[in-house]
Amino acid sequence: ATLQAQVEELVHNRLESLKERHVTQAAAVVIDNATGEVLALAGSRDFFSPNGGQINGAWAPHSPGSAVKPFTYLLAFQRGLTPASIIADLPIEFQTSTGIYRPENYDHHLYGPVTLRMALGNSLNISAVRVLEQSGGPERLLDTLRHLGLTTLTEDAEHYGLGLTIGNAPVRLLELANAYACIARRGVFKTWTLLHGQPTTEGQRLFDEATCHLIADILHDNQARLLTFGQHSVLRLPFPVAVKTGTSSSYRDNWTLGFTPEFTVGVWAGNFDNTPMQDVSGVTGAGPIFRDIMLHLHDRFGTQWYAEPKEIVHARIDPRTGKRITAQSPPSRLSRDEIFLPGRLPPVAVATDYDTQGRALLGPEYGAWLRSRDNWMGDLVATRTRSAAERLSIVHPLSGTVIRLDPDLPGGGRRLLLEAHGAADVTWTCETLPIMIDGAQPIALLAPGTHILVARSAATGEVQRTTIIVHAE
Repeated sequence: ATLQAQVEELVHNRLESLKERHVTQAAAVVIDNATGEVLALAGSRDFFSPNGGQINGAWAPHSPGSAVKPFTYLLAFQRGLTPASIIADLPIEFQTSTGIYRPENYDHHLYGPVTLRMALGNSLNISAVRVLEQSGGPERLLDTLRHLGLTTLTEDAEHYGLGLTIGNAPVRLLELANAYACIARRGVFKTWTLLHGQPTTEGQRLFDEATCHLIADILHDNQARLLTFGQHSVLRLPFPVAVKTGTSSSYRDNWTLGFTPEFTVGVWAGNFDNTPMQDVSGVTGAGPIFRDIMLHLHDRFGTQWYAEPKEIVHARIDPRTGKRITAQSPPSRLSRDEIFLPGRLPPVAVATDYDTQGRALLGPEYGAWLRSRDNWMGDLVATRTRSAAERLSIVHPLSGTVIRLDPDLPGGGRRLLLEAHGAADVTWTCETLPIMIDGAQPIALLAPGTHILVARSAATGEVQRTTIIVHAE
């Protein structure tokens, strides 16, 4: 009861300082990781207020924004990627059943080559969508979130698409906080309970301990979030805490969730009438409430941090390339210590990864970014030239090709061979024609009309298009 009263007071006090920015409500939960017991739950700023006081903000579904991203990276690490893996934070578009989907970062900047540690720490949307595409897609993330107890995800994966990783599906604060508690328990899921003193269940292991340690290590790494949040944000506490924020579109909801080995804390801030706040993000709205609660828990009960699992491996890497620096590598102008699962060490950096000035050589897909104002690496990077033969190009069909369906041909001549050169990882899409894979060969199934076929390299994001015209018999 004392903790409940304290959490209610902290929520009320912080909302007083935000009322000029149209933040009228907040909710907070505290979970005991060992038992799954909810130690405190504040559903609103004042239960007895006639203005929405009895609405339970911890149970009402809201868009979580980036607060679901850690589970995408958890899947990525399980499938073989590492915190040092490089993802291209560059413009990309995806073909969906409802049209083209083009994710954008929260600040509308591009960050070029980033490690997965940086991508998660700085909460980059483009990177998260790319990582999800490489880690099993929305189907796998949706299945994971449902196993973690998020009961509001009732649509199929196609409905949410890749935007699931950046919060396009409403969730409940209490359920999302309990999902974070699973990571805090090193992969063991327990059902939350509002009743004190119930027998503690063993729980169900959903993830391995070392993979969860990678996520916790990134979420408590203040350097990993430096580009977006700065050196001295409210997320930097005087003791180790894993923490992640989320902000929905138009500033309607913001979140901060995190944990120590002992406690998981979740906070939502917004308005019950769904009107937007005035430029209030997770770090300025829910973040200070989260910080106040965590400081109180630390001062009253004490908190620790995790012992590193014995199987974790350390290595020095170049964050520009993700490659490992050894005694045989050329001198590097930039390096950091990184942790890995066993057997997942990246390739060793060699002389051909750099130019004569020590700049890391990037693929030509980074050329426009390197010349832009978004290039935060300056002269630490340069682009590697690529011959015309290495660039993605569509060999068949050539743009402008006119095809007449012939009923005398097998299948009516509807099968069109698709061929591209310059990349081994090409995927084909078309808004108006189905595309199938026959063996390893992509085939478009033709129908009358004008059609645009799109070839995309999964590695570089490079896109080429070709237009064909199909006539009936």
